Amino acid sequence: MKKIITAISLLFTILLIAGVFFYSRFQSFVSAERVQTDHILTVSSGDTAQSIANQMIVESNFESKVFLRVFFKQNPDITNIKLGSYQVTAGWNFQTLFEHLVSGDEFQHKITFIEGSTFKEWRKQLSQATGIIDDTADLSEVELAKLLNIENSKLEGLMLPETYFYPQGMLVSALYLKSHQKLQAYLNTAWETRDKKLPLKTPYEALILASIIEKETGLESERTTVSSVFINRLNRRMRLQTDPTVIYGMGDDYKGNIRRKHLRQKTDYNTYVIRGLPPTPIAMVGKTSIDAALHPAKTSYLYFVASGDGGHYFSKNLKEHNRAVRKYILKR
Repeated sequence: MKKIITAISLLFTILLIAGVFFYSRFQSFVSAERVQTDHILTVSSGDTAQSIANQMIVESNFESKVFLRVFFKQNPDITNIKLGSYQVTAGWNFQTLFEHLVSGDEFQHKITFIEGSTFKEWRKQLSQATGIIDDTADLSEVELAKLLNIENSKLEGLMLPETYFYPQGMLVSALYLKSHQKLQAYLNTAWETRDKKLPLKTPYEALILASIIEKETGLESERTTVSSVFINRLNRRMRLQTDPTVIYGMGDDYKGNIRRKHLRQKTDYNTYVIRGLPPTPIAMVGKTSIDAALHPAKTSYLYFVASGDGGHYFSKNLKEHNRAVRKYILKR
């Protein structure tokens, strides 16, 4: 009997030691650093927690396979990883890593489009952006408009410039569509609350005017005043005579200077030559310029000239304007 008790005690001691050893080894396995560097980890269709873990185990052996099986058995919820791309950090163990992959909190790239930029500049900026797939590179502007189901064949002004966040692998066309929908939603809402008796027939005409305001001034404080000048001129059937439309009409021929011959050059956009608004916007516009176009200040101004300090001097008649032009050109 003593021998049996001794054998049982010995077996129990061996099992206890083995259990403690297994637990210690298991804890070391679980807490071990698995992510070696900060990087983007993409979980694709077909990937599992098991397959991802296997890639991160430097030395795969029987012990690690057993420990991994026990780990997932103890934590079944962390095997429900979600597809996407995730920012992972050096030093993470399996527990931290898979909790992050289960959260669905994907890494987001960021891109900022500046108010007053052009669609041509957007295309170039997106072609150089990281983490996005340009499925529009081989499409003409007309083909892209058709893909996005946009009636206008020219896309200038039809997207809202701001900062956008997007996941790894997003399509450029999807970002364009998102931006267009945001622009349309804001423009349509703003149109409903516009000032009465504006010489603007459609939201698109308001967008055209907003794009001219956007290019004429970077000061939010004077946008409604700039808008009032153009509204007053439209009401009087005066030509808008705004340089940004000349520049836009010149396209790639613009080299940084406007000469008298350019002011006389007939293009669809040269408002020194054509009456009324140009046929399309000349830039992407922000919300404040849309608001300014639809809610201009109440003034009698018909002219303005750059004052040299970032703003403009406004005049009610040509004589006053010419005097201001001489003053500020001489000052510059």
